[in-house]
Amino acid sequence: MPEFKYKAKEGPSRIVEGVVDAANVDLAIGKVINLGLTPIDVSLNIRADKLSSKPIGKDATRLAKHISRKDLVLFARQMSDLIGAAVPILKSLQLVMNQTSNVYFKEVVRNMLKAVEDGSAFSDALSQEDDVFPPVYINMVRTGELSGKLDFVLSRLADHLEKEMDTNNKVKSSLAYPFLILIVGAATIFILLSFVIPRITVMFDDLDQALPLPTVILVNIGNVFANFWWLFILIVLAAVFYAKQFIHSEKGRLWFDTLKLRLPLLGNFEKINQVGRFARAMATMVDSGVPITTALNSVWPALDNVVLKSEIKRIAEEVTKGGSFRDSLNQSAFFPDMAINMLSIGEETGKLEQGLYKIAETYERQSEEITKTMISLLGPIVLVLVVSIVGAVVIAMLLPIFKMNLLIQ
Repeated sequence: MPEFKYKAKEGPSRIVEGVVDAANVDLAIGKVINLGLTPIDVSLNIRADKLSSKPIGKDATRLAKHISRKDLVLFARQMSDLIGAAVPILKSLQLVMNQTSNVYFKEVVRNMLKAVEDGSAFSDALSQEDDVFPPVYINMVRTGELSGKLDFVLSRLADHLEKEMDTNNKVKSSLAYPFLILIVGAATIFILLSFVIPRITVMFDDLDQALPLPTVILVNIGNVFANFWWLFILIVLAAVFYAKQFIHSEKGRLWFDTLKLRLPLLGNFEKINQVGRFARAMATMVDSGVPITTALNSVWPALDNVVLKSEIKRIAEEVTKGGSFRDSLNQSAFFPDMAINMLSIGEETGKLEQGLYKIAETYERQSEEITKTMISLLGPIVLVLVVSIVGAVVIAMLLPIFKMNLLIQ
């Protein structure tokens, strides 16, 4: 649908500008009037019309464009500020749409704007884009609408998303150095085995003596790599591809997440990290006035680990049927006793959100400490591993020379 720019009067002296979607200019003028404005100039937005001439379907756009968590945070923050300043939701969406640089997200906001213009509530417009906005997002907005505290709820939601985004960014930046060492080390070993060693081993042909076992093994490995290095690259690429396919399948994801929980160190970290995320999301929703049953049913789809996700789903179903939140948690093997005790105190005192916030802060702090420890050890471990392999290769190459020197002496 074409987009029309308008300039209109709001009140006796204020001039405002914006855009509306309409089939023709007459309908665009009618929409401007429905906004409570007096049109001065309404014309076709040629630039937007060119952009919209290429339809953006959900499936096609999902392949070509990406909506980041940063976009969702910025949207919540901007809507919170505008609504807090008493700007109507319809006009707030128009302003946010005009300021959005992400083409696909602009299309999403435009779809929501159309839904609100047609009489839908803001939360209903969000739910129509549920492939973009998670259940936590939609239910918190719906609760904010019902309580009349939409700006407060959106601000809390933005804080929650920013906290998660900050944690993820810290982990990614901390893993950059060990990952770089691993890539450089693997490339160095591959080049040594495929191209360097086969050329050096030519000098061993002139030695009239048996080669040491480590050297023989290295020479054979070098010969295989020299002749079939391309095959090893194909095998690695195929293994990575099929591993990704398997992990993204339902069966593979269940196996992988179960494995993560059973590993000695990683399992404990996974539990602490997921419980902290669960508590933070629950605290934000309960503090915003979302009923506990709605909060539970909104939080479990947002968890990463499918094993823990199914456990929270079970708890949500029991609480929805009238069961106690504390009793349902007691039946779970994943929630530590300390977390359950803190929740019990919060539930008994009627301040469940405070108990959830304390759990989130405690486990987020533990998760951050474990992450720092693991990453601080990972770099040296990877470096020692790479140096050890390169050192073993060098020693295996020098052993025949040392042996020859001993025979000469």
